[in-house]
Amino acid sequence: LEMEKIEHTMVRTNGINMHVASIGSGPAILFLHGFPELWYSWRHQMLSLSSLGFRAIAPDLRGYGDTDAPPSPDSYSALHIVGDLVGLLDHMGLDQVFLVGHDWGAIIAWYFCLFRPDRIKALVNLSVPFFRRDPAINFVEKFRAALGDDFYMCRFQIAGEAEEDFLWDTVKVFTRILANRDPKPPLIPKEIGFRGIYKDPPSLPSWLSQQDINHYATKFNQTGFTGGLNYYRALNLTWSLTGAWTEGRVKVPTKFILGDLDLTYHFTGMKEYIHSEEGLKKDVPALDQVEKSKMLDLSNSYTLFVNETKSLPPLKTSKYLQKPQKKKVKKAKMEKIEHTTVQTNGINLHVASIGTGPAVLFLHGFPELWYSWRHQMISLSSLGYRAIAPDLRGYGDSDAPPSAESYSSLHIVGDLVGLIDKMGIDKVFLVGHDWGAVIAWHFCLFRPDRVKALVNMSVPFRPRHPIIKPVEGLRALFGDDYYICRFQEPGEAEEDFAGDDIANILKKFYGGRNPSPPCVPREIGFKGLKAPELPFWLSQQDLDYFVEKFKQKGFTGGLNYYRALNLTWELTAAWSGVQVKVPTKFIVGDLDITYHFPGAKEYINGDGFKKDVPFLQDVVVMEGVAHFINQEKPEEVTTHIYDFIKKF
Repeated sequence: LEMEKIEHTMVRTNGINMHVASIGSGPAILFLHGFPELWYSWRHQMLSLSSLGFRAIAPDLRGYGDTDAPPSPDSYSALHIVGDLVGLLDHMGLDQVFLVGHDWGAIIAWYFCLFRPDRIKALVNLSVPFFRRDPAINFVEKFRAALGDDFYMCRFQIAGEAEEDFLWDTVKVFTRILANRDPKPPLIPKEIGFRGIYKDPPSLPSWLSQQDINHYATKFNQTGFTGGLNYYRALNLTWSLTGAWTEGRVKVPTKFILGDLDLTYHFTGMKEYIHSEEGLKKDVPALDQVEKSKMLDLSNSYTLFVNETKSLPPLKTSKYLQKPQKKKVKKAKMEKIEHTTVQTNGINLHVASIGTGPAVLFLHGFPELWYSWRHQMISLSSLGYRAIAPDLRGYGDSDAPPSAESYSSLHIVGDLVGLIDKMGIDKVFLVGHDWGAVIAWHFCLFRPDRVKALVNMSVPFRPRHPIIKPVEGLRALFGDDYYICRFQEPGEAEEDFAGDDIANILKKFYGGRNPSPPCVPREIGFKGLKAPELPFWLSQQDLDYFVEKFKQKGFTGGLNYYRALNLTWELTAAWSGVQVKVPTKFIVGDLDITYHFPGAKEYINGDGFKKDVPFLQDVVVMEGVAHFINQEKPEEVTTHIYDFIKKF
């Protein structure tokens, strides 16, 4: 009868329909289940905690039960799942929740706390401790190296194989999994299969009824196991997308609970990690306690913890008050700029740097290089700053992975966080232009704790539209000939560029002063556009440097940023509606195409920009200046940067 009080609804979130079970009123507790489970795994806690004045909410996660199950494993990264959950909270009008996770639900909960700590009052996680990301080896290969090809997570990687193994008798599968008490790592030799490694228990444990098993079996007979298995198949995708959090810490009040017969507790080194001050406590500094027990009333354990923490205020944005040391140094020359190669996030990144003092990280746009910041680097290094400008992924002397799927903002910010980690820098002043500005906005969304202040140029912050993908939005506004739409087809723009001299191509980009939307009809192509004269702000020597590098590298790396626009949108649902909360200055030229984007002037100069970037302190619109503002007006831009960052 109590179970009948649980309400069941369908919620549209992050492009899928999610089944949600809920009961009670009061502070909300969001429960995340594991594999192979459902919302139903939390039935006891939901009933108990709802009777104690809490609102208990338990969805079937993406791929499970009555929730939609996209077919591709690429739709099951932690970014997707947390995006679903943030959308769920937004739909339900919940600003913050207590979060409770088990097994895969615990993994997702750790990521939720890394990505959006502002939405979590406190965390209770069960079974799976926080796993620090290893920057050198992905998850599956790490497990394979430790436990071999037969380890269950490795066996789950091949699509269809585990499904066939599980579906022989769903009732027996659930009986064996849920009743298992053997803590050894589950190894599944191919010749034996899953059905051969666990035996039927002599009787069901006291906490599990045949009715419960039948509930799971019925649901999984309807949906299959592919959705749940796709979480394992997306492990390496999640690893590749979370480089920005390699050194991240979970900074929400946390309690961790596990059983001493849990297989996770018996992983090599796990006991030491969980109980050591240099282990879990270091990675989760607000860890309240670790509770290990043979028999545990978990509902009581949750209640004690959430009652202690439910009055905690939301996390506050850090204040950045560090002031740089001013030094009088003679103006440096280009020859003094040092060039190094840094291994970060699985690629080699070419980095130019000069000076000592507080670090300023410069991010270039398309089609540019670190070299675009040469003026600012020399000037700011003479004013007591350490100027750092990488060739971003895909450009210049940095590596250029071939697939467009390797160019999401998650990848690029991961490169940059890895770079400053390697350089031993905790926080930077961040300066971006064009695509570098886009990346800088995302950097500040993902890791505001690593940014002292931001100076962005040309591209204002654009809040994520919850429904319309960016390329489709641009296509609707400007048509198929709009340059970003034309860049989407792999090889097409490259072929178009190849029919022209690289110097002419770059002059067409650098010399443009027409602020109307750049549309390039297919029958004309980029090579059909007239090349302007070399702009006054660019010497032949400067142009030759750009030409030489793009001749060596080609344009595919830079074009792949545009081709990953929709992928970035897909992966950033967790940040829908999030404000950029770092001190910010924005600079744009009044002849910049971005300033003439429909609604841009009103947004930049009105209340919209300030609403989305609440710590926006200054907007500068430079008269008669076009898109490549940092090169066209180097001294003025440098002064604007210096006048802003010297405050901190």
